[in-house]
Amino acid sequence: MVRPRTFSYSGRNLTLLKTCGHVADCTFAELCDRPLAAMDYLQLSQHFHTVIIRDIPRLDQNSKGQARRFITLVDTLYDNKVRVVCSSDVPHDRIFERWSPDIINKENLTLMDDLGLKEKEAETKTINIFTGEEEMFACDRTVSRLTQMMTSDYWQAYDQVHR
Repeated sequence: MVRPRTFSYSGRNLTLLKTCGHVADCTFAELCDRPLAAMDYLQLSQHFHTVIIRDIPRLDQNSKGQARRFITLVDTLYDNKVRVVCSSDVPHDRIFERWSPDIINKENLTLMDDLGLKEKEAETKTINIFTGEEEMFACDRTVSRLTQMMTSDYWQAYDQVHR
């Protein structure tokens, strides 16, 4: 029977709208548009052998928060050998749009101001947190993991790990 399910842990509650046994059927928005963290995703991996993630959008530098949560979600599910089924309007290797270091968003401007850095200085533009290099490395790793998660070896790994 498909039903909502709420998990309580560490003073937090995580409610998923559609679950059936050990399968969670979620939307991207349900998992990545709200302030969830690795601890929340770990709960998913401990209760479900399969997680369906529907409606994954194309992620760009205007959706860094969502992208970071999606990366953390995939990392956690991958590390725990949870089976994942995804749907998106784009292939999994095109979910992440390359980020341009020339575009400075409000979040980065605030951080620069807090650190006493000037946007126009050449030195500031080469700092990893502003170039997007670290994020793109994590995005590439996530695409690689999603690719591996589609293999039959990966799908069989859950049974081997959770006997």
